[in-house]
Amino acid sequence: MINESKKEPSLPLVKWLKLLAVAALSLPILLAITTINAAAYAPDQQNIEVGKGTLIRFKEPANNIFIANAKIADLQIKSPTLVYIFGKQQGETNLYAVNDDDKVVYEGVISVNHNLGNLEKALQHVIPNANIQVQSYSGLLVLTGNVDSAEDAEDARRMAADFIGKKSTIINKLQIATPVQVNLRVRIAEIGRDTRKQLGFNWENLFVNGSTAIGMVQGSDVLNLIPDPTGLTNNLIKQFAVQGRGVNSLFGGFRAGNFDINYIIDALETEGVLSILAEPNLTTLSGEPASFLAGGEYPVPTLDDGQVVIEFKEFGISLEFTPVVLSNGRINMHIKPEVSQLSSNGSITLQGFNIPALSTRRVETTIELGSGQSFAVAGLLQNSVTHDLEKFPWLGDIPILGTLFRSSKFRRQETELVIIVTPYIVEPHKGGTMPMPTDGFQAPNDFDRYIKGQSYATRKPDMPQPVQGKNGHKLKSAAGFILD
Repeated sequence: MINESKKEPSLPLVKWLKLLAVAALSLPILLAITTINAAAYAPDQQNIEVGKGTLIRFKEPANNIFIANAKIADLQIKSPTLVYIFGKQQGETNLYAVNDDDKVVYEGVISVNHNLGNLEKALQHVIPNANIQVQSYSGLLVLTGNVDSAEDAEDARRMAADFIGKKSTIINKLQIATPVQVNLRVRIAEIGRDTRKQLGFNWENLFVNGSTAIGMVQGSDVLNLIPDPTGLTNNLIKQFAVQGRGVNSLFGGFRAGNFDINYIIDALETEGVLSILAEPNLTTLSGEPASFLAGGEYPVPTLDDGQVVIEFKEFGISLEFTPVVLSNGRINMHIKPEVSQLSSNGSITLQGFNIPALSTRRVETTIELGSGQSFAVAGLLQNSVTHDLEKFPWLGDIPILGTLFRSSKFRRQETELVIIVTPYIVEPHKGGTMPMPTDGFQAPNDFDRYIKGQSYATRKPDMPQPVQGKNGHKLKSAAGFILD
C-alpha cells in the first residue's frame, strides 16, 4: 500500500499571493481617487477671441481676484461669485480667486486668440483664386500658401496687418505661382559750371614831414618791415605780402621825397566744370527690397560718456528700391537713389579730427511704370550769382579814379541735375556664359607699354555672343538679362 501525501504551499508564497490580490482590487480605487484629485486641482481653460468676453462663475464666494497680465485680458467683478472676462490682445494669462480663508476657489488659464476664420473668409472673398492659410502665435501672424501675383500677396499682407494690428508682426511666406524679377536702371546726370572773377586794389600810402605823418590803408595788408636778410645793414626793408593770397598779384611801390606809396593789385579769373554720370542697376524679386552701394565709409568721431567713439558713414552711389508687379503688368516701385561724395565745403575740425562734409543728391519717391518705360523722378536747375563790392568811402565814388579804391568779387554757379528711372521685367540669362567687364582685357607687354604707349591691350573674348528673344536674335552689345 502506497501512501500519497499532498504538500502544502510554503508560507511566503501565500503572503505574496494575498498582497497581489489586494493590490489588484485597490488599483482601480486609487486611480479613480487620483483622477478626481487631478480634476479638482486642474486649472480651468477659457478660450475667448480678441474683442469678445465671457462669464466665469465661482463655486464659492471670492474675496480677492487676481489676473496675471491685464494687457491680454481684463476683468470686471459683478458679484463675489461672478466676473466678466474681456479679451484685449492675443496671448495667455492666469486668473486666480481666493476666499476669506485664503482658499483657492478658482484657478484658470485665459487664452485670447484672433478669429482667424473671419480673416481667412475675407481673404478668400477678396482673393478668390488664392490658397492662403493663417497661423497665429503670441504677437505673430504667419501667412502661408500660394497666390497668383505679387499684388495679391501685398493685398493679403495689408489685410492681415489691419486685422492683427500695427504693433504685431506679420511673416509673409506666401509663394507667388510665377515669380517675377524686376531690374531697375537709374541714370543720374549732373553738370555744374562755376565762374569766379576778382579784382582788388590794396594801398599803403604815407606822407612824412618832420614830426608830422599822414597815411592811408586800402584793402588788405600790403607790406611788412623786416630786418635786412643779407645782414649788410641794420636797416628795415620792405617785404610785400603776396604769398598765400590765393590770387594773382601785381605789386610795387615808389618813394618821392616825403611820399612813400606801395600797392598790390589782386586779380583772379577761374572757370570750372563738374560732370557726373552714374547708372546703378539692381535686380530683385517682385515684392522684395534690394539695396546697392558702390562707394565707401568714412569715420566720424562722436562722444559717448566722455569717450571718443568712431562711427562710419556711407558715401558713394547707392540705390534702394522695392518693386511690386501688378496684375496688369505695370510695376509699382518705391525707390531711393543717391549719389554722394566727400567735400571740403562745410567740413569741421573737432579736437584735432578733420570731419569732411558730404555733397549729396538724393531722391525718395513711389512711382508706377510699365516695363521699359522711363520717368524723370527728380530734376534741378540752379543758378546763383554773388557780387561783392568793397570800397573806401567817398574816394571809391569818385568818377574814374574811384576804381582804384574799390575791390570787386563776382561768382556765378550753375547746376543742372536730372534723375531718370527705367524698370524692366526680366528673366535669367539663357545664352551661355555671362559677359563680364574684364572680357577682352589683356595686360600689355613691354613693347606695347613703352613703344606703343598702351596701358592695356585688347583681345577677342573666347565666348559666344549673348542671345535675346525666343528667335535667337544676337545682341550687338553685351547684356546680362533678357527683357520681356
